[in-house]
Amino acid sequence: MLYRPSRALGLLVGSVLTLWAAGVAILLFDFGVQSGIGILGFLAYAGAAGAAVLAAMFGYWSYALWTLAYELDRNALVVTWGLAQQVIPLDAIERLVPGTEVEEAAVRGVTWWGCHVGRAETEAFGQVLVFSTAQVPDQVLYVVTGQRTYALTVEDPANFARQVVIRQQLGPTTEVEHHARHIEFDLLSIIGDRVAIWLAALAVATGTAVWVQMAVRYGSLPETFHAYFPPGGDAPIGELAGPSSILEVPQAATALLVTGLIAAVVLHRWERMASRLVLGVAAFLQAIFIAATAIAIG
Repeated sequence: MLYRPSRALGLLVGSVLTLWAAGVAILLFDFGVQSGIGILGFLAYAGAAGAAVLAAMFGYWSYALWTLAYELDRNALVVTWGLAQQVIPLDAIERLVPGTEVEEAAVRGVTWWGCHVGRAETEAFGQVLVFSTAQVPDQVLYVVTGQRTYALTVEDPANFARQVVIRQQLGPTTEVEHHARHIEFDLLSIIGDRVAIWLAALAVATGTAVWVQMAVRYGSLPETFHAYFPPGGDAPIGELAGPSSILEVPQAATALLVTGLIAAVVLHRWERMASRLVLGVAAFLQAIFIAATAIAIG
C-alpha cells in the first residue's frame, strides 16, 4: 500500500524558489558578460555560479518532495525522499503516536511552507527524523521504533495505524533490517565519497584562483607585454600581443578542470581510487596554471 501526503503547496513554493535562484543566476551571468574581464565581472560570475548551485539544490529538494511517499507491506514501512529511502521493519515498530499527543518542535533541515524534512528535538522521543508536508498535529503521526522515531504526514492517522497493525499481525514474508539506503544512480556514486568531494572542491578552488588572478591583473595589462620566467626575471621569454591573448591560459585551465571532473564522476562508478587520482591531478594542474599565469603576466 502506497501513501502520498499532500504536496501541492510545498511543490509550488519549491518551484518558485528554484525559478527565483535560476533567474538571479541568469541576471548575474549577463551582468558579468557586460562587465568584461575584471574584479566586477569575476564577482558577477561567482555570484551567478552560487545562485546556480542554489537553484540546483532547490530543484532537487522539490523533486524529492514530489517523490515523498510511505510504502507499507507486511515486511516494512519504506519512506522515500528523493534518492534516499528509510527502511523500517514492521516488527520494529513499537507504537504509533498521534501528533496531537506530542508538543510541536522546530524542524532543522529542508523546511518551507508545505515541506518539513529534517530533524527535530522533542521531549517525548528525543531526536526525530521528520518526513512531513504539514505541521498540523491532526495530520502528523509519530512512528516509534527501538532505534529512532519518525514523523510522517498522513491524512487519516487512525486508518494508517490500523493498516500497520493488520500487517504486523499477519507477520513478515521475509527478514528486513532497519537501515537507510540510496536508490541506485551509478553516475552519481561519487556524492557518497567524502575524499573525492574534498578533492573536487580543492580542484574547483584552485581553478577559481586562476581566474581571480587574471581578474585582478587584467585591467592593468598593456597592449603588448613580455612574459618572464621565472616571474620577475631580467630576460623575457616571449612577447604577447594584447591582454586578450593571456586569456588562453585560464581558458585552458577551465577546460582541463571540467574534463577532469567529468572523468572522475564517470570513473567513480567502477574504480574509486582512480577517480580520486584524477581529481588530485586536476587540482595539481590548476596550481600549475596559477604559476603559468603569473609567469605570463610577469
